[in-house]
Amino acid sequence: MLGFAENRDGKVCAVLEQPFIANARLATKEEIHDEFLRLGFHPEDNGEYYTNGQHDIFDAVAGNVLVGGDGNYYFIDTIIYPSDTGGYDLYRSLSPRFSGESV
Repeated sequence: MLGFAENRDGKVCAVLEQPFIANARLATKEEIHDEFLRLGFHPEDNGEYYTNGQHDIFDAVAGNVLVGGDGNYYFIDTIIYPSDTGGYDLYRSLSPRFSGESV
């Protein structure tokens, strides 16, 4: 973590630095699914998010998951909530993908 800044909405956010991922490519939906299964997560709500009963992970889509030249998966900009804390409703209320839909 490098420090804090203000985002375009005027909210404080963390400024992070991430190492360069060599020879990266976008992961496919199938690769993401298989990696979550390997890690002990399972899909919920038609694959909208993955959970292991302790953590729910949202927005793990092809544009946010890379496969490095080393074969490792890198999850970028995914959203993680503790399970059973209302994260799903919060995610839906904030995500542009669900704007205009009732929660």
